[in-house]
Amino acid sequence: MKNIKLKDYSIYLYDQWSNFRELTKDYDNIIVLMDVKSKIYCYDEFRIKTGIGEHQTIVIPDKEGKCVSELDKKGSSKKLNNCLEQFKNLETCSFIYERLMDLGADRHSLLINLGGGVVCDMGGFCAATFMRGFDFIQFPTTLLAQVDGSVGGKLGVNFKGIKNLIGLFKNPVGIFIYDRFLISLPDRELRSGFAEIVKHALILNYNLWQQIEKMEELKIEEMMPLIEKSIVIKKQIVQTDPLETGKRKILNFGHTLGHALETTYINRGLTIAHGEAVAAGMVMESFLSKEYYGHSDEWMEIIVHTLRKFFAKFEIDDDIEREMLDNIKLDKKNKRRQPSFALMIEIGNVEYDINLPDDKIVDSINYYRENY
Repeated sequence: MKNIKLKDYSIYLYDQWSNFRELTKDYDNIIVLMDVKSKIYCYDEFRIKTGIGEHQTIVIPDKEGKCVSELDKKGSSKKLNNCLEQFKNLETCSFIYERLMDLGADRHSLLINLGGGVVCDMGGFCAATFMRGFDFIQFPTTLLAQVDGSVGGKLGVNFKGIKNLIGLFKNPVGIFIYDRFLISLPDRELRSGFAEIVKHALILNYNLWQQIEKMEELKIEEMMPLIEKSIVIKKQIVQTDPLETGKRKILNFGHTLGHALETTYINRGLTIAHGEAVAAGMVMESFLSKEYYGHSDEWMEIIVHTLRKFFAKFEIDDDIEREMLDNIKLDKKNKRRQPSFALMIEIGNVEYDINLPDDKIVDSINYYRENY
């Protein structure tokens, strides 16, 4: 088992701490960005393990505007949610920019993003745009951020209720994966990250899918090999298409309808994790694959049965369905507002840039409503 080398940086899954010290030794102004949860559960261990020297911190406030929590005390067994998708906006970026100014950040500084996907996405976006860009490191503390955000250099924030509408491609100088941080995750956040592993298996690795089929529960101590396989799968795709102009689009499997559901729930003030929405999207887009390529009902049921073991069903009433159809037309992957799908020719083999009429999309949503 080795660390994963990409063109411009490495993903460190082993010997993280010595590599971290080597990578950060020449920076004079190091700033650690966190949310309330990573401050409470991860920051102390991060400091001890890395042996990080002098540095400054920024903590994204919680929904009450606090940078600390009542749960910041010894013996608390309740697990906090990570920084929510609702915080991933230009208002929070403005807060981060102001703090970077206060802390004297310049183009020779280093920002370390310690947190889940929202922290890593927003922190990377702010680092890449502040003073036209300075270096940043990703230290993802959630399974979703480790397997999804660790490859590809996508950074962005939501705007006017649309996910990741504003963003850019920019690679970090390094990414560090530490599986012990996953202990702090609520169960549904762990499952949310697992959805991306399932996606990578369905689109590119039948052997990994067979392994997932046999699983009955998620165990953190068994997660690192799955994380490594998932990152390697995504690396293989991203390296062939770094700016998502071709084959990388297969990574959008489950995301067209998944993002539409997620955006609808967020706009209504309802709770749904990104991976939960993607899991629902994978059910719907597997159904579209079945109809498009003529797969059997048994083929479809195998996928649905496996997903049911890990992901709950989300309610989609008629109003939510209508809003989903509107949101699909605003997806940033569209061309002339025409929804584009990645569909499975078979498990492990996907075709992209497939356009479908609205009635077929409605059928897939209704399949989820009635059969999942």
